Amino acid sequence: MYTIQSFSSLMQATNAPLVNTANSLLTGLKIRIGQQWYICGKLALNEGTNPRRTINASPETLECQLLFKAALLSSGIHSQSPLIVTMGLPNSTYRLYKETAEQMLLGEHIIESDPVVYGEEGTGILPVNVTHVDVLPEIVSCMVALRRGESCEKGAFFVFSFGFGTLETGLSTDEGVIENAMGSAPGLHYAVSIMREQLQQTYDLSFQSMQQLDEAFRNGYIYINRKKIDLTSLRRNAIQTYYAEIVSPALSDVVNDRNLSKTNRIFLCGGGAHYGDLVDCILDEFGDIAGIQIVDQPESLAVKGYLLNSMRYILNEGKTPLGIDIGNIQTRVASAEN
Repeated sequence: MYTIQSFSSLMQATNAPLVNTANSLLTGLKIRIGQQWYICGKLALNEGTNPRRTINASPETLECQLLFKAALLSSGIHSQSPLIVTMGLPNSTYRLYKETAEQMLLGEHIIESDPVVYGEEGTGILPVNVTHVDVLPEIVSCMVALRRGESCEKGAFFVFSFGFGTLETGLSTDEGVIENAMGSAPGLHYAVSIMREQLQQTYDLSFQSMQQLDEAFRNGYIYINRKKIDLTSLRRNAIQTYYAEIVSPALSDVVNDRNLSKTNRIFLCGGGAHYGDLVDCILDEFGDIAGIQIVDQPESLAVKGYLLNSMRYILNEGKTPLGIDIGNIQTRVASAEN
């Protein structure tokens, strides 16, 4: 039904010539904006000296523009096909940035890439035309995916999306979204920062970037001075602290008596749903009063919803629907196979 491409949201400016350093466009994203070349994703991780990412940046920033062009390029679209695009924002910035995001995405874009990086010839010039844009709150897109996707969920349910930048909450009913249950709170970067503070008490982290620490947090280990350090205990403590200080107060405001009268079903999604320590905390607090389910491919639920929303506007075969999720860790783009 759909294809999802993803790449790391890392980026770095570089004018260094890169020839045959990647095996595909997805692993060799090098894009020009103005007079400057930038490398993205795995190429930035492999070839960059100090790649960076931003957290919940404005859509008008260079970082978002770069990741948007990289997403369009990695989707495999053709220049002659008008695009219908849906992307999302955290609830905390949705009203602030919605119009800016629409203005940034709508219209014609010229994407200049460097195919020499992955061993191909050509100019690397791709003109694209975005003819329609929708911007949704991220949690609403997750609800769309649950209701219109493979599982076709009916009735009311809570959705909690655990991302690196934010934790998003929501309550969906057959009649619509319950506004007072929608909210944003700090995401898993809060727990990564706690782990960093704990590590700094024993090790010199002056040469460890936030990106490296995030990767170590996910892997459960890190190399410092050529020694492999097991982080599973520190990670568990950081997640439990994050849950107590941030997650539990946020979820308690949503899973209250008033909303429990509507449903006791909870769906967990976002990359954080892969952390068993975090899921255990949720089960300890809500397991006796709610049915808790981790969705399939929880990190991709939002981008599926964006694509399904774009498909609503397809009236003929001449237009191409896309869903784009510019995340703080990964950027994902979903396209329809048929």
